[in-house]
Amino acid sequence: MEYIILCMLLLKKMTIYEMRTYIQRNLSTVCSDSLGSMQTTIKKLLDRGYIDVSESVENNTLKRQYSITVKGVVYFKERIGTPMNIQKMKNMEAGKFFFLGMASKEKRIAFIQSYIDDLRIEYDKLCQIHQFVENTKNTVIESNVAQISKDSVLAQHLLEVSEETMLEAVIRNIYDYQIYMLEYGLGRASEDIAFYETILERELAH
Repeated sequence: MEYIILCMLLLKKMTIYEMRTYIQRNLSTVCSDSLGSMQTTIKKLLDRGYIDVSESVENNTLKRQYSITVKGVVYFKERIGTPMNIQKMKNMEAGKFFFLGMASKEKRIAFIQSYIDDLRIEYDKLCQIHQFVENTKNTVIESNVAQISKDSVLAQHLLEVSEETMLEAVIRNIYDYQIYMLEYGLGRASEDIAFYETILERELAH
């Protein structure tokens, strides 16, 4: 969670609710949007000096906006190239399938069919998102470059972390890897659908 929050704050200053909305829209399949988890992580990052908070009043409401600090940029830069930990990518829900043989045949079939249906919905949703981001890629990159350029501190942080010389190159790289993540999700969903359909056929065959 701390890595995700630092990533978001490298792109812009955000309130916790803006962060949550960003996660819900873009990272719902890989990251929890629990306010409790986010608040705990934000407190840790504040205590360690990796992020800062500023307060203002808008429409009689206190607004707490978070930003990454120089110390946070240094920490993030050290972490960004660290290989993914496969142990942390394990899905506890898969344990249900591991023990599914304990259920009746009727329940096994219903379980598998329901999961296939959910996978298809997820696959269709990812296809639509992928098509949209591909069609709007250049426009979004130009818009983000223009927006981030208005904040010289944010722009400098991104250039420092990425070791690029041009802001457009940084934004394009970020966008490319977000598309790669979508393609990964599409590939995984497609393979999962094929796998579970095979299991379902075996169940129905005997």
